[in-house]
Amino acid sequence: MKDVFYQVSTLDALMLGNFDGVVTVKELLSHGSWGIGTYEGLDGEAIVCDGKAYDAHADGTTCEYGPQERMAFSTVADFSERAQEFAIDASEVLDSGDNLDAVKVKLEEIRTAYDDNDNAWFLVAMKGSFPFVHVRSCFKTEEKPYPTLPEVAGNQREFRYENEQGWVIGVWVPQYLNGINMPGWHVHYLSEDKQRGGHLLGLSVAGATGKIQSYDHYEMQLPTNPEFKKMNLLEDLSAATKKVEG
Repeated sequence: MKDVFYQVSTLDALMLGNFDGVVTVKELLSHGSWGIGTYEGLDGEAIVCDGKAYDAHADGTTCEYGPQERMAFSTVADFSERAQEFAIDASEVLDSGDNLDAVKVKLEEIRTAYDDNDNAWFLVAMKGSFPFVHVRSCFKTEEKPYPTLPEVAGNQREFRYENEQGWVIGVWVPQYLNGINMPGWHVHYLSEDKQRGGHLLGLSVAGATGKIQSYDHYEMQLPTNPEFKKMNLLEDLSAATKKVEG
């Protein structure tokens, strides 16, 4: 059986306001137990952790979502025997302050040591101690026509936590897939008690253990709603995406 990296919709479609649900949580989890994304209406930040789907809301709460909730955008996969375990030693404190730079540098070291392939997909999940966590999330948009993601992001909420125990789950995407997904590392956070989470903006790591895996087989489920069928996806949205995701 092939190791498959599964994606729902495209990032540029989401950027342009295509927030309709594409697949259910049940369908998503049949393709992977680990990953990230967002729900219908841009309802918070999705964290798929060990076979369960959680939503980090803009009000600061986090909960598990049921099988009939729908995903607007997501990337998931399963770890197989090809996955490699890694550890960030407690003495190797990665203090990025209110950003992710040092953490992403370390993840790049781990990625290239495992598989120095700049044209494959990667999935990472690590559990550890995090002295500082900075996350954000967006409020759900209830009515159509939906605004664009940059418009919604102007009303996002940010939260900072200290002395956290939890999960960092993310994906690495090759540069040539710009627009299909966001090149480089995109990571979300989920606390160990599943009460806090979101899209990571800042992080420091006191120690962690995790798994990383590369994928050379990719599947995508495109939206089928009328808006997507006529959407112009030729525009270069990389600058707007970088601003929103950062």
